[in-house]
Amino acid sequence: MAYDTAELVEVARACCDQAAALLRRRAAEGPAVRSKSAHERVTDADIEAETLLRKTLRAAVPDSAVVGEELPDEPGQEVTWYVDPVDGTHNFLRGLPLACVSVGVAVGGRLVGGCVHDVFRDESFTGGEGVPLRIDGVRPAAASPGPADAQVTPLLLSDIPLTGRAGPEEPAFSLELMARADLRRLYSTALALAWVAAGRADLACNLHIHPWDVAGGAALVRAAGGRYTPIGGPDPAAAPGFVASRPGLDALDGGALERWIAERLTALAP
Repeated sequence: MAYDTAELVEVARACCDQAAALLRRRAAEGPAVRSKSAHERVTDADIEAETLLRKTLRAAVPDSAVVGEELPDEPGQEVTWYVDPVDGTHNFLRGLPLACVSVGVAVGGRLVGGCVHDVFRDESFTGGEGVPLRIDGVRPAAASPGPADAQVTPLLLSDIPLTGRAGPEEPAFSLELMARADLRRLYSTALALAWVAAGRADLACNLHIHPWDVAGGAALVRAAGGRYTPIGGPDPAAAPGFVASRPGLDALDGGALERWIAERLTALAP
């Protein structure tokens, strides 16, 4: 069966919009929380939002598969949805406006589209193969090839090293990054990728990721004309690391920085 990428992206957008509205209501109420590990939390809002996403996605595309963060995988045929109901759970719990719903979609194992919906700003990023990046349904202006001063330090989003990760290698890499880039930590990988796609940041990179963290955002970066390079494996939805760059970065020395990051992450990737 043939699937229309634009229609799949629209399904992802509509479902993310519903989940984001639910999360804003739960944020106002104060969701219950429990620990998944020493450094990970999950809320009843995560579970409720993922349940909603699974129900609505599978209703829109029957027999599709769903791979998500909080609930067991649901088998399907050719279409697979990668679902993160709350990317940035700690931020969400503390009321920091850096959390999103992320849905990526693959057809026949190839990532073709996605949506990232900023929960607190109620801002929707969509795009895919043959589907240009849109923000709240509007195509953004073309990304600038760079600031007038080509010596301006590139702005890079990365959470390396993650809290609680042992060993000196990743902290050392972070220090090297700070010597080369204006480094910011969001603790929401999907939102970081959406902002790179929109040209609000120049680069993003992370390790220790999962398919639901990056599938939606990776599709957005590529839809915008940027680059998403998986690290530690060829599949953008399954590799344990990535480096991504906005459109037009090659006009600056940022292209060299991107290649350096890819080499360093390859050495660090689990």
